[in-house]
Amino acid sequence: MDFLKILKSLEELVFEALTWIVLLPYTLLRILRSPVVMADYAAGELRTENETRFSEAISPPLLLILCVLIAHGVDMSMHTHADNLDGTLAADLLASEQNLLLYRTIAFGIWSLAGSLYYLLRTSRPVNRETLRYPFYEQCYLVAPFALVFSIGVTLISTEQPRALLIGVLATLSAACWFWIAQIAWIRRHTSLRLWRCMVAATAISICGYVVNGLMIYALIHVHS
Repeated sequence: MDFLKILKSLEELVFEALTWIVLLPYTLLRILRSPVVMADYAAGELRTENETRFSEAISPPLLLILCVLIAHGVDMSMHTHADNLDGTLAADLLASEQNLLLYRTIAFGIWSLAGSLYYLLRTSRPVNRETLRYPFYEQCYLVAPFALVFSIGVTLISTEQPRALLIGVLATLSAACWFWIAQIAWIRRHTSLRLWRCMVAATAISICGYVVNGLMIYALIHVHS
């Protein structure tokens, strides 16, 4: 009986993993084309209680994780190497693929959290697990393509090859600009702010993510384990 349960679980796992091959690019394309529409879709799916939630797309946190995983795979295939970090927290982090993937997911999740907190504070709502869930899921849809393209761009830059360096710079700048524009559209959708104030808010959210991640990287490199 237990063996049949294991087979059933494997069946579901294989089917779910195979559907990602189709739904992942489909979901990313929909987000790139209509980020606000997909953010609304995430909120709408969260309100449903049945098992068919996100049947037409990959759920936001899972999409973010998969994008980080793909970018990590590209990084490994490019054989990029970090400088000598022996004795630092970064060395301990790089020693484990699982820890590195978790760190990268959390690092990009900072932008999702920053956008969510801004929305709750701006609308004078309490900050707790339940109120954070809806805007966080919406923000994950905005962050996922940004994380994928930005990470690959950074990987290309680290190769220090002229052509790869140019493509990497263009990729990171394009990802940052798209994310900023998507944030502006999302903030306008959820608030009554004027355009220029939405631009300021989107800039603040973006900068917050860069600053927090910069501080995390600084700590990892300079703090000894």
